[in-house]
Amino acid sequence: MTNSDGIPAGGCSEVQALRADLEEHFAFLRDISAETRDPVLGRMAGYAYGYATAKLEDGDQAAAVKQLAWLVNESARFQEAVGDPGVPRSR
Repeated sequence: MTNSDGIPAGGCSEVQALRADLEEHFAFLRDISAETRDPVLGRMAGYAYGYATAKLEDGDQAAAVKQLAWLVNESARFQEAVGDPGVPRSR
């Protein structure tokens, strides 16, 4: 797929950084969900991650950033946990 400029989705460094941030925060929340036995958190994190990656493939970075913001805010709730990814690089 390509974005509106004809550049392959995921091809620029900004998109790659955004994708890395999404993966890092999703993995953190997935692990917290398993540790705390909170299936709702796991499902919500999975939805946010899946939607964001789909939007990146469509070239819609703004929608992906909104989902990353949710992942970051949820991660902040567990900032005392080992492995907290902190503030994303792509901001």
